[in-house]
Amino acid sequence: YQDEIYSYIKNRSLDFREVFISDTISGLKICIQSGLPYCVMMEEDAVVPVDFMTLLLQQVIEPLEQQGILQTGNETSSMSIISLYSYYNLVFFGPHRLHYPRYAKNKYKTDRSKMDIERWGLNLLPYHPEFDVIDKDYKYGTVAMLYTRESAIKLVKYLQKVGVEPIHNADEFMNADEYFPSIMGAKRKHVQPSLVNHIGYYSERMSDVKARGMFSQLNTDSRFMFDAGKL
Repeated sequence: YQDEIYSYIKNRSLDFREVFISDTISGLKICIQSGLPYCVMMEEDAVVPVDFMTLLLQQVIEPLEQQGILQTGNETSSMSIISLYSYYNLVFFGPHRLHYPRYAKNKYKTDRSKMDIERWGLNLLPYHPEFDVIDKDYKYGTVAMLYTRESAIKLVKYLQKVGVEPIHNADEFMNADEYFPSIMGAKRKHVQPSLVNHIGYYSERMSDVKARGMFSQLNTDSRFMFDAGKL
């Protein structure tokens, strides 16, 4: 939906940045109108584990509530952005590139998730999900984001402020420390390993851009576990 901040645009379609910001605002407004204390917004190429809601509550929301980081109903809460996806296996940079021989032949074997039947064959203990929420400076992406109702309200106002003739995409305004996190007085956080994984091989905007023979936007987390199964 085209947000009201773009009502002045009559003679053209919104550009990519404007669409990204408008769509994000629309999704956040749905979260706000629901009246629920929390909201998760995901991209269409995201996948969740079979026990997603249990893990989200027990390993993300409840611990952060106990620490006082998540405070629903508190207008002065300083939580900014929590990404449920950890940008781990990136093609373009970083030590965990899937096409990087040094990683693919060595650490990848340790990193990748293993179902219980495989773990049994390797004399490993059954899979036990364990997640950490840490501060992480990373300015791109909206694969899976957790908001409180209060943070969603503030983010809508912020995106409407910066969204007219925007100089960045919505994700940069949301994630980068100098933008929304600085307004909230709290750094961006992410969950590691990824509670929600990204299964898209490339961004539709980058489909023709290559990086050393690979799509430049291959983002995934080999540590993600969809279902460990049962022995």
